[in-house]
Amino acid sequence: MNDFNRGKWEVNTDLWSPKLVSIEGGGMAWHGMKNVEAKAAAWNADNAIRGAVAEGPYVGSTGFAVKFRMDIEDRKSLKRTIMEEIGVYTVKNGKIVQEEFMYGSMVSADSAAPTA
Repeated sequence: MNDFNRGKWEVNTDLWSPKLVSIEGGGMAWHGMKNVEAKAAAWNADNAIRGAVAEGPYVGSTGFAVKFRMDIEDRKSLKRTIMEEIGVYTVKNGKIVQEEFMYGSMVSADSAAPTA
């Protein structure tokens, strides 16, 4: 969390299973680390993170959850949006095997700023 909150948004892939499943709030799923990395690359090509904070982790018996609040800029329109989401991560044998994102509010960045 500390690195994320300091603007270091790179992912430590050592913690992830090569068979990772990533599920977005709309229900679409990506299977395998290569497909998940391609999803992330496509998202990053369209969007820029201008600020972000994370809260957690909230630890449970099968994994953990993190609450994210991000100031996102659409690279084409330059429109900025504050979005909130919860990432739920399932862990097996010491590796993250599934991530699922549950979407919260989305508001214009003109009316809000990322805070913890």
